[in-house]
Amino acid sequence: MRVAWSPTLGYARPTREVLELAEGAARTFESFGCEVEIVEEVMDDPVELWRAEFFASAGTRLRDALRDSPELLDPAVAEVLEGALDLGLDDYYSKVFERYALREKVRRFFEDYDLLLTPTLPVAAFDADRNVPPELPHRSVVDWVYYTYPFNLTGNPAASVPCGLTEDGLPVGLQIVAGGHRETDVLRAAAAFEAARPWTYPGRASPAEDRK
Repeated sequence: MRVAWSPTLGYARPTREVLELAEGAARTFESFGCEVEIVEEVMDDPVELWRAEFFASAGTRLRDALRDSPELLDPAVAEVLEGALDLGLDDYYSKVFERYALREKVRRFFEDYDLLLTPTLPVAAFDADRNVPPELPHRSVVDWVYYTYPFNLTGNPAASVPCGLTEDGLPVGLQIVAGGHRETDVLRAAAAFEAARPWTYPGRASPAEDRK
């Protein structure tokens, strides 16, 4: 299979440990006989498209709660939706057509590659009481996940597989993305990776040992 490894997609800001663990995991695919090519830039950051999509859908769904009982919503969600109902129809549909263009760009990308590998998240796991990781204070609760929201917009199948632990014992994931309607490729790749790199956490047996 033709495999692209993209450290940042062209805009993400991963931590050093995340990048090292994910890149090492991506190189595992070379042992399967795949040619792994580094692709630095896949797309521009589609964060504005993602915000428009999220705000329009969530804002419409939660319109009454936002207006009448915002205290019933998670404060972080209520905060990012404050401007959702101010998004005009023209503004929204301009973003819709930009999303179509993004989908076409990604579709063409997968004419050259069977799989795209990235870190799943730009940081390792962080405290549950935080809305955003401390490394990315300028991002919000819905858009610090640099690597995953583009494929919410394009609809490409994707999976995350554990690919290692940081020095502090925190889990890191590798994201596997394929072309449209190629779910089988994602599942085969994930299964092959997990067979080659069985994951374990401290005090936990590997999946293979669990099955014994």
